[in-house]
Parts: sequence; C-alpha cells; structure tokens
Amino acid sequence: MNRVIADIFASIISFMHVVVIVVLGGATFYFFSENTRKMDPLLNQFGLSRDVFVFVVIGLWIGYVLVVGFLSTIIAMNQNLERLVSAVDKLSEKVDQKIIP
Repeated sequence: MNRVIADIFASIISFMHVVVIVVLGGATFYFFSENTRKMDPLLNQFGLSRDVFVFVVIGLWIGYVLVVGFLSTIIAMNQNLERLVSAVDKLSEKVDQKIIP
C-alpha cells in the first residue's frame, strides 16, 4: 500500500513541476518581456507594485525548489530503500537455498 501511495504522490509531484514551471516561468518571462506594462492592472488587483513582484516571483521559485526538492528527495529515498530491501530479500533467499540443500 505504501508503494502505491508513494507512486501516486510522485506522479502528482511530476505534474506539479510542469504546472509551476509553466506558470512561474510564464510570469517571469512576461514580466521581463516588452509587454511588461500590460501586467500592471493585474498586479494592482493583488496590491503589488512592479518592484515587489520581482521579489515575490523569486521567493516563489526558491520556496518551490526547497519544498518540492525536499519532497522529491524523500520519495526517491523511499523508492531506493524499497529497491534495496527487495534486493536483500532476493539475496537472502539465494543464500538460504545454498545453505539448506
């Protein structure tokens, strides 16, 4: 059951990577492109100035990398531990077969 949940969570994280990269990457690209002034009405709705928006986007990128990087590392560790446990189990079965004729 744990493996199924870890696989589902890994799939969600992978999908979330695509969404975040598209949204934050698009916002970053749009902000630094020639269409920068078109973003001002949207920023005013959220009460952000153009100077603050840069720091918000940088903070979101850093926060995303830290949080999702940590979660991805935990998932990878879980998958590697499961792989190692199954390899040790197979090895112990082979040893048991050789010891007990």
